[in-house]
Amino acid sequence: KVKGYPLIVENARIGVCDHCGAEHFDPNETLRWRALLQEKQLESYLRPDDIKGLRKELGLPMEQFAALLGCTRQSLHNWERSDRSVPQSRMADLFMRLIRESRSLGQLDVVGYLTAQAEKAGFHLAISSKTKPTAPILAFARKVPINLLSAQVHQPLSLVADTEVQEEAVALVTEDNKPIATLSYDYQDAKLILVFLHAVPFVEFDAEIQFKDGKNATGKHATIRNQEATLLTKTTHTEDDVAQIRLLPQELLSTSEIK
Repeated sequence: KVKGYPLIVENARIGVCDHCGAEHFDPNETLRWRALLQEKQLESYLRPDDIKGLRKELGLPMEQFAALLGCTRQSLHNWERSDRSVPQSRMADLFMRLIRESRSLGQLDVVGYLTAQAEKAGFHLAISSKTKPTAPILAFARKVPINLLSAQVHQPLSLVADTEVQEEAVALVTEDNKPIATLSYDYQDAKLILVFLHAVPFVEFDAEIQFKDGKNATGKHATIRNQEATLLTKTTHTEDDVAQIRLLPQELLSTSEIK
């Protein structure tokens, strides 16, 4: 690599120590490599006419185009010179290419475009994919017999005979009457806690909480660990005070990550 860029140099001269075998480079040879890199950049970067043409297409004078690129007017002037000896920086070149491509296509995948340009320069990038957030989930707080929660996680709740006396929990039930989580209150730490009844395809979410007394609260960036998440801290509202919760997932997990 020369200045961090992969470069294939034919007939490269590399010295090797006769005693220890360590490689060393002659200063003149290093200068030759840098000259080869500069020559390669001159061939691959936008040419002066390309830069000037883009600026004219945008209808901007040199001062304003320089302001758009975040460079000085003198730098832009040098890049537009037909007899230039040094091209624009790689960052400036990519920025101008992005502007040109977005003008041409109207819509552009910036990360995808930059990744493709990096591949051309010899860099192989592994960009992690991020899925779009899923739709909000509206759920209502209801007291439900605990034994029904384990038996009917994926099914609508059935009615229980009035004569039966069973231990109950506050569950979050969707509009189609399916329980998705339970609520509890940690009196020691004054926390409102949610526990999902099954694995969900997201790891972080916001929660818009509406209480029975008409008050509202928002839990930001609640993180799920072992299917449990803290919705609110330092709150006096317990699970019995909750009327409904709107869950706003922030990022979906891939299928392989859902357990």
